[in-house]
Amino acid sequence: MEFTGFEKKAEEALSDCKGAVKHCALNALHHLKKAWDIKEIDPAMAVFRGITAEEEAASSVFYTLKNQRYQNAKKIRFKEHTYKQALFPYIKSIVRFLGELNQHNGTPIETYHLQHTEHNKRKAMCLHLKLKQMDMVATPTPPLHFNISNPDTGKVIIFEDEFKRTNIGDTFDSVLDYVKHIADQRNNVLYANAGGRPVVKGDMSGYLSEQKKKIFTMIYLVLLVDPWIDEGHSAFVQQALDGFLLLLEQIDENDVCPPVDRNAQG
Repeated sequence: MEFTGFEKKAEEALSDCKGAVKHCALNALHHLKKAWDIKEIDPAMAVFRGITAEEEAASSVFYTLKNQRYQNAKKIRFKEHTYKQALFPYIKSIVRFLGELNQHNGTPIETYHLQHTEHNKRKAMCLHLKLKQMDMVATPTPPLHFNISNPDTGKVIIFEDEFKRTNIGDTFDSVLDYVKHIADQRNNVLYANAGGRPVVKGDMSGYLSEQKKKIFTMIYLVLLVDPWIDEGHSAFVQQALDGFLLLLEQIDENDVCPPVDRNAQG
């Protein structure tokens, strides 16, 4: 499987991470590469490796949050497939929200992009925000230290509506039902049932290319958070974590951290 130059630099940057954050992310890429190698001769195992790769990338994100002691991070159920399989759909719903927000006339952001950088002698990633109608670029430090809140309630947005519109539609009664369903699909690839043995068909190259996008999205997230801990917690990371746990019914609204009080910052 070919990686772009940008993706190769992200893989190299993982060498500066430590412990489970590093090893889970590198193992995700290992499974992805192996899946590509066997996609023609054993497509079922290639799919299983592709799923495992996604789960390992999610684990790397979870360990980052746990190691940096984000509030509520201890409530992540690290060993449950539902949590690992739910992370990328949740990230996708946030990306959808940001894309729609970017089209709104009131937002000050025109475009945004990631860049490889160094921080405290570590390979890292940063976020650049091009401001509308201004020849200026904002670069938050740490990269995800901002909130998106509802101006009417003052509460942070948890992206529940975006998750449902992006992933569920009218098919499932709840977010939890949906994530349990996608986790069950993992077992359907491997195990026979009363209807017969599982048979995997389809565009394996396309499937694994999509898995690669998911995995690198989560690796980029790790590199936007893990190297920057000396700068303190990132408010948007806390907001996203709380929203994720709230959707999975692991916390209630009283556990959600309030938006950052900018007036209290020095």
